[in-house]
Amino acid sequence: MSTAIRAEGLSKVYKIKAPQPNGSTRLIEKHALRDVSFELSEGEVFGIIGRNGAGKSTLLKILSRITVPTCGRVTVYGSVASLLEVGTGMHPEMTGRENIFLNGALLGMTKSDIVKQFDKILEFAGVAEYIDTPIKRYSTGMKLRLAFAVAAHLSADVMIVDEVLAVGDAEFQARCLSVMRDGMKTGRTTLFVSHNMAAVENLCSRVMWLDQGSIVRTGKPEVVVREYLGDAITAAGMTREFAPLSGDGHDPPVHFSRATVTGADGSAPVQGDDLLISLELDVRNQVRGLQILVALSTLEGNPVCSISNGDYRAEWDLQPGRYQVTVHLSSVRLMPQAHKVSLRSFVNWGAEVFEDWPDALTFHVLGRDVLGSGISLLADRGVTWIPARFELSILAG
Repeated sequence: MSTAIRAEGLSKVYKIKAPQPNGSTRLIEKHALRDVSFELSEGEVFGIIGRNGAGKSTLLKILSRITVPTCGRVTVYGSVASLLEVGTGMHPEMTGRENIFLNGALLGMTKSDIVKQFDKILEFAGVAEYIDTPIKRYSTGMKLRLAFAVAAHLSADVMIVDEVLAVGDAEFQARCLSVMRDGMKTGRTTLFVSHNMAAVENLCSRVMWLDQGSIVRTGKPEVVVREYLGDAITAAGMTREFAPLSGDGHDPPVHFSRATVTGADGSAPVQGDDLLISLELDVRNQVRGLQILVALSTLEGNPVCSISNGDYRAEWDLQPGRYQVTVHLSSVRLMPQAHKVSLRSFVNWGAEVFEDWPDALTFHVLGRDVLGSGISLLADRGVTWIPARFELSILAG
């Protein structure tokens, strides 16, 4: 298969002014990219992920010929259509129609070639009513739809897309993914930068992870994305240390000393995966029939579920000491948003409560393409989802 893009030792250094204690300034070097090399084949969909400031946008600007590298070389075989931000390549004073023809001409297309694609662009963008209105009067969503429609339907060999799924509704996102996937069949190469890990996993054939301008890893999406998520999300907010017992005689017999929420592998919780809630208990006095209740809710306080060991007839008789309790929740169908954990310890089914910690700690669930549609289920669909099967049959006359 022919090479579409070859990057060799790309580095980009910016010189910025840094204030000094004496009030003066001096120039310091900021490395946006460090020795980045990769090669893409025709028809490949290549994902680029990383935190903000990792160098993703700088790399795309070099590939789009908006800026030049400080050192290294990049070769792009064929024409390039770039969508680096809303309205990229669009002149605000020109109408939508004029911008379509302008972009086509810049890609080397003839007027007749553009005319053949014009109706498809309008249908995809959904802006036919405003096509003769200057772009500056378009909403952000309208600009995005038109810009993507132009990039997708005009004959570019390489399409570079930066966070196109950050704006727009679920229907538009699905259509964008479909267009990028169809481009593989025609030999179009796509570079896709996104924080939507579900879309990256579903769409891309390979993924490159950038951090501080350097390549951390390149490989299969499911491998690189999992490693990135585990690294990118720290335990901040997912662990809580509780104040130690005072020893003044008023302490409860059972005390939560620490609570942690993670995914099954110890990394950040991911939509549809197992969830582990680890609790450390300080037991001061003998306790019979101890029950621990764990309750999950959304950040807004909407209840999701609550469960205790008593529900499984597994109450504990404990001697004084320190204990760890691990609550293993399987295939948790939480939506990608922030959630809260509340904790309670008691005996006799709540007749005697030792400790009650509403909103004990907060954690965020990362999105994933759990249904294989190309995008993760979003929080506006509810607090959870139920597996379903849709069947269609023809009714007799």
